[in-house]
Amino acid sequence: MVSRNVMRNIGNNAQFGAHRVRIGRIVTVYVAALHILVALQHTQVVYAYSHGLQGLPVQEVLRAMRDELQRSLQYMYLPSLERPYYIHYVLTDAATNTIKASFGSLIESRCTREKRLTVGVRVGSMQFDNTNFFDPSLGFFGSTDDEERFKQRIVPDEIDYASLRRELWLATDAAYKQAAEMFAKKQAALQNRIRMDTLPDYMPAKPFSLADTMPIPDFDKAYYEHIAVELSRVFRGFPAITLSSVTIEYNPKQEIFVSTEGREYIRTELICGVEVVAIAQAYDGMPLVQVYSAYSRTPAGLPSKDSLLKAVRGIAAKLSHSVVAPLTQSYSGPILFEEQAAGEVFVQVFAPNLVTQRSPITERGISDNPQHGAFQNKIGARVMPEFLSVAALPSLSAYGASQLVGSFRIDDEGTPAESFDVVKNGYLKGLMSSRTPTRRVKASNGHNRGGAAMFAVLELSATKERSYSPQALRTMMMQLCKNRDLPYGIIVRKMLNPNILMTTLYNLTEGDFPFARTPGQLSVLEAYRLYPDGREELIRGCDIVGLTVQSFKDILAVGNRKYAYNCYALPVTLPFFTGGAQFLPVSVIVPPILFEDAEVRPVEDDFTRPPILHHPFFSAQ
Repeated sequence: MVSRNVMRNIGNNAQFGAHRVRIGRIVTVYVAALHILVALQHTQVVYAYSHGLQGLPVQEVLRAMRDELQRSLQYMYLPSLERPYYIHYVLTDAATNTIKASFGSLIESRCTREKRLTVGVRVGSMQFDNTNFFDPSLGFFGSTDDEERFKQRIVPDEIDYASLRRELWLATDAAYKQAAEMFAKKQAALQNRIRMDTLPDYMPAKPFSLADTMPIPDFDKAYYEHIAVELSRVFRGFPAITLSSVTIEYNPKQEIFVSTEGREYIRTELICGVEVVAIAQAYDGMPLVQVYSAYSRTPAGLPSKDSLLKAVRGIAAKLSHSVVAPLTQSYSGPILFEEQAAGEVFVQVFAPNLVTQRSPITERGISDNPQHGAFQNKIGARVMPEFLSVAALPSLSAYGASQLVGSFRIDDEGTPAESFDVVKNGYLKGLMSSRTPTRRVKASNGHNRGGAAMFAVLELSATKERSYSPQALRTMMMQLCKNRDLPYGIIVRKMLNPNILMTTLYNLTEGDFPFARTPGQLSVLEAYRLYPDGREELIRGCDIVGLTVQSFKDILAVGNRKYAYNCYALPVTLPFFTGGAQFLPVSVIVPPILFEDAEVRPVEDDFTRPPILHHPFFSAQ
């Protein structure tokens, strides 16, 4: 895990965008077992977390935000430009605790705290406003240097009513000017075209006052420094591992939201995580990696020290074994995804298609097709086998002993999050949505996260008669292999998560890692050949190719034991369009998944030569 303010330089990559950009992690995370207080119309907000932002009471914060909001809505306009019809303010008080260790030494330990302000302004009307329009110059480079910042604007730490009003005034002025400019560009892009998309740009919403808060647990910095050092020291026992990193972070955040519609909320968001990355190199130069990650909302939800040490020793041993493992060969046949791999393939391939997407208009005057738009017009159609269902459970806080980091109760637009069946008995029943309407979904069900609709907590379930034991799944796969005259089947247990790739792994390898670069291609970290006699053989250098959302329609069977998987996922609508989060925490509850037909290909990149000399720590000379 990398600090929310750290930026990483990412090279050209078609899977994540063809532009060289600096990608950071602006993470929003949520807590559970919380209390929501709902009051209709413009009532006083009642907050459990009443002491406000580091000395400034909540009611004073709200008074400053409400006063500047109404003044801006009433008086802020230029005669030649459209008036604002909607404004919202988000004030965030966030702490970042970051601890890093490598090879038994502490290399970083810091705690920062910042208050940040974000202002959103819409001009025109709900039918047609400045949003749902992509201007590349602003999307990639942001505002010019001489403009005031209005997104994630740092405000004084010791803030009072007057200084907060000043910050709101400056940020709102800049936000309005840019919104008016975008509105004019959008009008110009469409003035010589017959507009086919006549949907409103925004849907109305009732006023709400909501609270979703909890006390912020303490973070024992000295204890977790010790944990990080102990975990990193494990790699001193494995000569094949050349690079390794252990990162522990804890990031509590309090957020206050006020809009001109009378929507107000305050929420507490927490996330705590451990990420361990280890890198080795085979004799032929192929870079190999193993990763362990564990996330929770609170430090108490992380695995114990003994469990973490056991997990790190496990990945170190597997990585050392991978160095001498045989290279994979091209394979087409049944593949069984287990444990982390089952969660990752669900998150990367299927889940992004379960949210609404509105294609933004560009300067060319046309709408670009969304990357994950397979289900936008398929409500009511079969998208999975009839024995499978998927439920959206955004407020589910835990599954067994695992805290679910995707859990939340209030979305970024102040809408209560709704639980519902997304897929029922194989048929698509609905999509997770925000207040931006689409042709098939006109209302929000409270899933705006990081700038657009996004999944959060999903559970994949199967009927009892189609849920199989681990041994029964293997038997079924080997029968398929026998029918196709294949000598073995493939089991995948770990896949590369894009967030870990684009932050820690990219930094450790300076971008020199052979990750999957084309759409539909997935990097495998741990895979095995399963032979008819039950023997498993570790293989290296695997990519899954050709696995699409349509492949989930042909799932053959699933296991009878589910796995709760927490991770950071790329937002469905990329931040180039929304200006929102770069990665978002999600949780999926999935069983092992058996695909009847999928393809594995060997990694065929060119690699740098291994070091000439051995690691000096393990050298006798």
